[in-house]
Amino acid sequence: MTNSSRRLDLARDLAREAGALAREMRQTQGSGFVAVKGPQDFVTAADQAVETLLRERLLAAFPEDGFLGEEGGRQGKGDFTWVVDPIDGTTNYLRGLPEWGISIGCLYKEDLHLGVIHLPDLGRTAHAQRGEGAFLDTERLDLRKRPATDSRLGILGHSDRVSLKSHLDSIEGLLGGGFDYRRQGSACFGLLAVAAGWADFYFEAHLNPWDAIAGLVLILEAGGTVNHGAMQAFLEAGSPVLAAHPGLENATRDLLEGIASRVR
Repeated sequence: MTNSSRRLDLARDLAREAGALAREMRQTQGSGFVAVKGPQDFVTAADQAVETLLRERLLAAFPEDGFLGEEGGRQGKGDFTWVVDPIDGTTNYLRGLPEWGISIGCLYKEDLHLGVIHLPDLGRTAHAQRGEGAFLDTERLDLRKRPATDSRLGILGHSDRVSLKSHLDSIEGLLGGGFDYRRQGSACFGLLAVAAGWADFYFEAHLNPWDAIAGLVLILEAGGTVNHGAMQAFLEAGSPVLAAHPGLENATRDLLEGIASRVR
């Protein structure tokens, strides 16, 4: 078994283990379980415990790799870097909404290499490795076999790191262009939705890398398109992210890319 296959197998197993840990901790939570990082921005003891689990187990198996997590930041450097969100969609997780997940991505140097997204409350796991295809559970994801529909449904993320006006302008542009949209509150869920063909696009004006890397690998391997800033800048400061079904007509793609280019 190659190291790439070992990395993917381990990431998939750990995502499911981490999901079980998060669900168990949610059931048994006590005082001090939740802390507030900012307006509508929460961190739980489960976020921290899951990230610790993932960091320790991934680096024990691959000590030469680097690691970047939402809660603990960057540790080590290597040709491979794990980029992890222990619980993406913490508010959903806390409230019992199913749209939250464990997101484990891996870069080779600055190239997207592999991604795993596990949705614990839905019991679904998606995985992809560059050049090897994308899968949801055992189903191969291929957007070329799922034509884009006339409904033109997208998922729109929201970040307080850009102005409210920019977010409202994005909504106005989408509605004016004939789109409908949803906001699920979890980027990894939204990106998986594009890879699976449940939505035609995902856009967020500023997305942190741990929210996005795994999902971007899935979309590329499913045949979709992704747009984001230069990888090093993305890792350091986040980036606008636009990911889409490959069958969107040119006019629609121009509209989406125009919205993405105007964010502040």
